[in-house]
Amino acid sequence: MYEVVDWSVREAERLAPERPRHLLGIGEVDDLIRGVELGIDSFDCAMPTRLARHGTAIVPDPANRWRLSLDRPACRLDERPLIDGCPCPACAGGLSRGYLHHLARSGEQTGGHLLTLHNLTFVFALMTRLRNAIIDGRLAAEAAVLRAGG
Repeated sequence: MYEVVDWSVREAERLAPERPRHLLGIGEVDDLIRGVELGIDSFDCAMPTRLARHGTAIVPDPANRWRLSLDRPACRLDERPLIDGCPCPACAGGLSRGYLHHLARSGEQTGGHLLTLHNLTFVFALMTRLRNAIIDGRLAAEAAVLRAGG
């Protein structure tokens, strides 16, 4: 996929350098990072909300595809927030992984709403970091830090 995106961006630069490049249907964290490195300006994907509806939070854990499945039994008694310092209503509101596990397992819609807000907050923060790295001329370094889970 990255080879095709790279070719497409180079061709778009040649034909219309002033126009933004948009990538539809790409929402995995690794793909967002690589897409920005290749020159994509905007993305559009339902992945953060789809994951939330299925009880999965996006977290800084590249080894697990940036995902935490809250319906796993290991989350049942976990008192930690999804991410320390995350400003989303679930994390900032002091809701534990255990409580979110309960909501996910019981099929409570509030769980899906809270996880959607969390996942969108995570993606927004990710894209803000990437945008700031581009502005500061340190995209490669920031991408490496992100890929390491930082």
